[in-house]
Amino acid sequence: MKNGDIWLVDLSDAKGHEQRGMRPAIIVGGANGLILVVPLTSSTGSARFSHTHTIAPDVHNGLDTESVALVFQIVALDRERFQHRIGATSEPQRLAIVALIRDLLNLD
Repeated sequence: MKNGDIWLVDLSDAKGHEQRGMRPAIIVGGANGLILVVPLTSSTGSARFSHTHTIAPDVHNGLDTESVALVFQIVALDRERFQHRIGATSEPQRLAIVALIRDLLNLD
């Protein structure tokens, strides 16, 4: 597992407005046995929200459909939630997501 990898993760116990179900997520970091991920959605209308990034499917990322990275829903997960690796984001996409995380957390 490395930053930029896209994995299928189990978010079946989500609450309220959190993303739920089996879905792809991008690994963006981790520590102390937890992995930080940005969940993806195929609901392209979600791109209207701030702190999102649209990703088109390609042979490298393994996505089946255009997806929106929901950076504002970044979450730490235990390894047990990870099913299998789907693919990886491109370096420009990874950097765009990192920039959105920095903005979200007001790190600049």
